[in-house]
Amino acid sequence: MLRSLSSGIITASSLAAALVLGASAAQAGGGCRGSACYNLVNTPPVYGTIDETYQVRPAQVQRRVVPAEYESVTDTVMIAPERRIPHHRAAVYETVTEKVLVAPASRRWEVTRDAWGNTVGCWVDVPARYGYQSRRVEVSPATVDYETVPAVYTQRQRQVMVRPTQVVRDEIPAVYETRQRQVMVSPGSQYWSRARY
Repeated sequence: MLRSLSSGIITASSLAAALVLGASAAQAGGGCRGSACYNLVNTPPVYGTIDETYQVRPAQVQRRVVPAEYESVTDTVMIAPERRIPHHRAAVYETVTEKVLVAPASRRWEVTRDAWGNTVGCWVDVPARYGYQSRRVEVSPATVDYETVPAVYTQRQRQVMVRPTQVVRDEIPAVYETRQRQVMVSPGSQYWSRARY
């Protein structure tokens, strides 16, 4: 691509060559005069500089792996459920002593002899006979009381993935540079010019 152009400058060596050629031509012509004489003129080539943009490095695509990300999460977990513990209370007993009838009152016929040896019969009242008897009685029955033990919890940490592994595609653009180089704008030429004396 042509972006800038600077005019070329006729060098001293090119100008000297043109003068030598002109002088040689004049000598060869045997000292011509007037409108019949021409001088050979050499026009040097003209050079300029142009800016060229070229690719130093092409566009690239790079892929990189971004590892997964994890976070710690605290969970409340139950390590022991709620329980009901039974407490048994035995029945309460006491010993009770009671007076009981052993034999009821009665009458019996008794035959005896008196002091003179005579047989005597009579009714004899026999009073009732009582005794004492002990027995166990239940004062309060057996019972069951339940104690509630609450559940037991604890804190535990675990790792959870918040972002999976990813492949990221990075595009690197091409790199360009601009350099200048010299080019010939117009080539040199030769032509005859009428001599002026």
